[in-house]
Amino acid sequence: MLVLRDNPLVGFGIDLTLFFVNKVAIMVKVAFFVDWDNLRKIVHKIKSQSKRSENTITTFDYNNASHISKLFQSFLGEDERLYRIFFYTAKPLKDEDIMSQLRKRADRESYQSYLNSQGEENKIYNRATTFLDEIVKEDFIALRTGKMQVRGIVSGGRPDIVQKQVDMLIGLDISEISYNKHADKIMVFSKDTDMIPALKTARINGLTVAVANFTESSYIAKDIILHSDLVCLQSLYEIDQSL
Repeated sequence: MLVLRDNPLVGFGIDLTLFFVNKVAIMVKVAFFVDWDNLRKIVHKIKSQSKRSENTITTFDYNNASHISKLFQSFLGEDERLYRIFFYTAKPLKDEDIMSQLRKRADRESYQSYLNSQGEENKIYNRATTFLDEIVKEDFIALRTGKMQVRGIVSGGRPDIVQKQVDMLIGLDISEISYNKHADKIMVFSKDTDMIPALKTARINGLTVAVANFTESSYIAKDIILHSDLVCLQSLYEIDQSL
């Protein structure tokens, strides 16, 4: 589902995503930009909330690469062809790598207690690494990785980890695609306002800018709406039912 925003051509009945030359349709080339940490949190929240509704999401698993690929495909229009899916995340850290970044003795002891309760060494690292190994095998995926930084310990001894460099990588790639006209349209899977300068660059260079969203999670920051052309909506529940 496409939601067109304040475009003067819409009133004249002009389809912005399909052009005809000598009665031959030209497919619109689309590049996807996926902030995985941002998207994963949105999907996790929708799944959790669905347990309290009639439309419970039962099958879709964001740790399953083929399910994520199906999600991306659902956002591609019939008159569009995929250029590439730029998939951004940070390399996972092993338990010992996290421990080495903790400077306070109390934090190290708290984290060790947390690890002991997990019952499996490098549990999160192994799951994340397996997922990344599988997602790169999916069609058109181009993996871009930043770094993880440990800020400290939160409740229960869990590490407080943030990803670094991802916003910069997204901005550089959107600029490269825009300046060299590798695509006609970009679709961004993120609600992070840090990407707004990159969205401006794409629009200035003549690309259509779309933001992917779900019907179950409609909020998008006003500034992102302001600097995009389209909001593309899909239902995670319907994607779940199609699996």
